[in-house]
Amino acid sequence: MQLKPRAGDYVIIAAIIITAVLMAFLFLENDSIEKVAVITHNNTVLDTVRLDRVNDRYTLNYQGEYPGTIEAENGRIRFSHAECPDQVCVRTGWISRPGQIAVCLPAGIIVKIEGNVTDEDIDIIVR
Repeated sequence: MQLKPRAGDYVIIAAIIITAVLMAFLFLENDSIEKVAVITHNNTVLDTVRLDRVNDRYTLNYQGEYPGTIEAENGRIRFSHAECPDQVCVRTGWISRPGQIAVCLPAGIIVKIEGNVTDEDIDIIVR
């Protein structure tokens, strides 16, 4: 015995699709005009790079047990080379949106992109 879809079934399917699309738009962080990449090593800031102002290729070589190179260009940044054993940081590739993070865990290096935060972006204020 086969059941035929009814009008209510189509309404439920449409509601699910609309909800999924709205949630996708709500959870995507807006791309900011001002983007700053903060590069840290074990919670110590090594450098900050204004990605919106990088015209030429910028490179930062870091030392330690697993040395490597971070490069930035045209509003994006990446680990271009690392001596760590797993190479996850290099395979992450370019990051360019506020909120994105690239990490070299063995070396303790974190690259996080921050952008302008407007009052509309604040979810909660704790005092």
